[in-house]
Amino acid sequence: MSHVYEMRMYYVAPGKMAALLARFADHTEAIFERHNLKTIGYWVPRENPKNLLLYIIEHESLEAAAKNWEDFRNDKDWQRVKAETDAEVPLVVSIEAYFMDKVDFSKPEYGVCSKT
Repeated sequence: MSHVYEMRMYYVAPGKMAALLARFADHTEAIFERHNLKTIGYWVPRENPKNLLLYIIEHESLEAAAKNWEDFRNDKDWQRVKAETDAEVPLVVSIEAYFMDKVDFSKPEYGVCSKT
């Protein structure tokens, strides 16, 4: 079975992009790794009037994605970090997420899960 990719788009509160990027760099990415959420990359549009952060995660399957996200949301470290960084104002206003399948002619070096 082929892997599933998830594109997540975060619409960030005005003036909070630096804080959200710091939260990902300093905390979230490590917690993702603990819960098998393999990030492919993060992007911020050069012209960003919607204050948008995009990232893609690779999952072994839709079932694995559901389990990994549930485990992540229930992680005590994540709950603490989110509460601390959202104390003044939530950093993320809204989220869009789409599961995607890689098409046959995609470059093989992008988005390949390693077997563990």
